[in-house]
Amino acid sequence: MNRIILIILLVFPFIINAQVVSDAKLWTGLSISKKVDDFEFSFSEELRMDENVSHIDKVFSEIGAQYKITKGLYAAINYRFNRDNDYETVNYDIRHRIDLGLTYKHKLNDFRFAFRTKIQTKNALPEENSPTFSRNKFSIKYKLKNNLSPFVAYEFYYQFNEEKVINRTRISLGSSYKINKHNAVKLFYMYENKFNVKNPKHNHIYGVSYSIEI
Repeated sequence: MNRIILIILLVFPFIINAQVVSDAKLWTGLSISKKVDDFEFSFSEELRMDENVSHIDKVFSEIGAQYKITKGLYAAINYRFNRDNDYETVNYDIRHRIDLGLTYKHKLNDFRFAFRTKIQTKNALPEENSPTFSRNKFSIKYKLKNNLSPFVAYEFYYQFNEEKVINRTRISLGSSYKINKHNAVKLFYMYENKFNVKNPKHNHIYGVSYSIEI
């Protein structure tokens, strides 16, 4: 009996770990923004690939508006029209997502600190609950003299419905490069950990995006 218990204790962690799916993803995007007084309006298109960058996971369009409440404090609203592609069933779902958030930014010499919190919800299939999340993100950016701005960020998701737990974290490393006054490109790597869910996942996400200010 002692040997059986010892074998179970040794093997069980490997069984649990084997159930965690790991995937490599690629996120690409293009965004356009325009400032009007204390408002900033934006539109973006994004293509995301999964299954080790061999399958189109989703394509979406997003529009948003941000308002400067006071120095360093901003309120924002965004709407996203999303097409989710299912790899196994070779089918797709149309999703609508909306989020409301607040962001606080603070400059300290060449450092840029930011904290963003937002409530996000989107529609789901009739047999599913529409997920509603509280998303909280901390980021630090350092501005270099050569127009490079490396950054690090941490984000966690708290889901209100179903389990009511923190079930996703994201850690990001990357840098933006300002080509000129109106154009910039950003490269990043993100490690995403999904847990407290039926199918835990570890995702390695590589991203590149281009932004235009008009």
